[in-house]
Amino acid sequence: CNRFTITRRETDFAVFNQRQLIALLDAKYRDLWEKSLPRDMLYQLVVYAISQATRPVSSIIYPSASKGAIESRIDVRDPVTQRRIGQVRLLPINLVKIEHLLRDDTVASRTELQTEAKRIASPL
Repeated sequence: CNRFTITRRETDFAVFNQRQLIALLDAKYRDLWEKSLPRDMLYQLVVYAISQATRPVSSIIYPSASKGAIESRIDVRDPVTQRRIGQVRLLPINLVKIEHLLRDDTVASRTELQTEAKRIASPL
């Protein structure tokens, strides 16, 4: 079983497995399923992604009330070679669902919360 450590950094969250950085997460309070991703937010996440040598991925997590909201990925490509040099993930979090799981407090709900946390913290 992997043990993840999450710390607060200049990015909102840095996720480590042992001492190896595995994910950079930035939290926003804008529903990106309903509203477009502003250019400055995208630039910020691109910098976070390409700053990582081994896993050039960054994620933006945001609340969404839409049941249809799903993860989106944006490939970052070298403008000359078109080789993929990074990726930005947009991860919606359904806060209504999370609240329900927290209130339920059963083995099944705790397992589902762990699954959701791993989905958010895993770089791919």
